[in-house]
Amino acid sequence: MLELINAARRRKRPPTHDLFDVVSLEFRVGLLDIDLNLQLSTGKYVKIMDRCRLEHAVVTGLLHRTVTARASTVVANTEIAYIRELRPYQRFDVHTRLLGWDDKYSYYDQRFESQRKLHTHALHRLAHLYGGKPISPPAFQEMTGLNRASPPLPEYVEDWKTLLQNKRRLTERDVDSERY
Repeated sequence: MLELINAARRRKRPPTHDLFDVVSLEFRVGLLDIDLNLQLSTGKYVKIMDRCRLEHAVVTGLLHRTVTARASTVVANTEIAYIRELRPYQRFDVHTRLLGWDDKYSYYDQRFESQRKLHTHALHRLAHLYGGKPISPPAFQEMTGLNRASPPLPEYVEDWKTLLQNKRRLTERDVDSERY
């Protein structure tokens, strides 16, 4: 909650980063952040990723533009690869980057690194809303006054999109046949 209040207070400051810049934050694993295996818990990863995307929105000016336009953004999908554990008191950095968008979603890449080694990698697909209803990223761009072209999405994002489309078709087929 304090993070949201702090972000709301800072959102009107001039941007310090470009929309596609990598924004990095430093953290340290605390004793209240660990699970039974004495490593950073999966729930804490998600909370940290939310915090870092919020910081990205603040320092790029995206949060101010979104609030002014009365729009919002929600996570539609997340894919996380846990490569190495993060142990108690270990310092790590989280690097957050907006990769671009297609006709329906925006895509973020987040990397947890410690001592120049990748520990966790996450991809996020975000949907934009206005009045509680989905809007396209180009409509969101127009509403917020950004009007930027998206760089081409990396191949690994295109592969992920294909996987999500296949999962959706499989889920729809299972629901149609009432199989679980």
